[in-house]
Amino acid sequence: MLEFISTHQKTLQRLLIIGGGILALLFLFALPQNVIKSSIRLSTPFLLGSLAALIASRAGVLNLAIEGKMLLGAFIAVAVLYKTNLDPWVGVLAATISGGLLGTIFAVLYLRIRINLVILALALNLFVANATVFFMRVWYDSYGTLADPSIQGLPTIDLPIIQDIPVAGTILSGYNAIVYIGWLMVIVIWLILERTKFGRHIRAVGENKEAAETVGINVTRVQIFALTLSGMLAGIAGAFLSLGVLSQFLENMSAGRGWIALTVAIFALNRPLPAFFTSLFFGAAEAISLYIARQPEITIPPDLISLLPQVATLLALIAVALRIRGSEVMKRRAFVQQFSQEFDDLKRKIIPPPPQET
Repeated sequence: MLEFISTHQKTLQRLLIIGGGILALLFLFALPQNVIKSSIRLSTPFLLGSLAALIASRAGVLNLAIEGKMLLGAFIAVAVLYKTNLDPWVGVLAATISGGLLGTIFAVLYLRIRINLVILALALNLFVANATVFFMRVWYDSYGTLADPSIQGLPTIDLPIIQDIPVAGTILSGYNAIVYIGWLMVIVIWLILERTKFGRHIRAVGENKEAAETVGINVTRVQIFALTLSGMLAGIAGAFLSLGVLSQFLENMSAGRGWIALTVAIFALNRPLPAFFTSLFFGAAEAISLYIARQPEITIPPDLISLLPQVATLLALIAVALRIRGSEVMKRRAFVQQFSQEFDDLKRKIIPPPPQET
């Protein structure tokens, strides 16, 4: 099986692309338009979170604190706007800065103080989850939900020209600005990684840190910058949850989206464009689960339906594990075959074949 996959890898990739295109067409024509728009909208935190995860991974750091940074951004965005009547963009900016600061703190604790990466990430996630509840109760005397009429959500934007295109215009237009920022950041991150000197430094550090140091790259500085940018992206994703959807903060409102975003980045091989399409898949899974839960004729328990995004995450992780395992097995088999061939060639050179009898 593994040999067949390795031999016909390009053919299988083309078939997957064709199959994905067919599924996309079925998705566009089979589902109601509101579900399609919900899928695109709900994919935004997965997209921004996956971009945050992949830029850290390309710098050689597995950022397991995406969940906490996303939750912090959601809280700060609402806390800044609470009874202030400020523009919602002030909340988005505050969420971005707070996520970047937490990313810098995370980088310093990991790179300078040498705290174990997994322990540090889990500690930050737990700290943010409990700190948001504590300050919500102490500062605002609120339990579970932080809301106020003065908090304004981000308005929707109708794109000129695009909104007039039949079918596509109604699907691509009518979202708040963070959705479009997410699309733009896919291009920006790709340009940074592939077309800039600093992006080449990031990739060099992630591929071989020791080799990068020998050519004069400041590895620590590159990783701190990558983790700070990662935190900013996660903060924007959190601001989308609180200002782009509900205009309020709910306790633990990130609800595992940071972990799903990390799965998206891994499944997309830490590349921006595949991360975009993978995020759409997870956004569709969440939108479909919400759509099914609203149908009165469907008697499936709502808690079971809400597990659909998590099931999609589990399937994605299994696919990643199988791909990694298959790659390791094929490399090992290729090494054994090459070694056996070289050993047979060496034996023929050292030990001449026996003379043939006449």
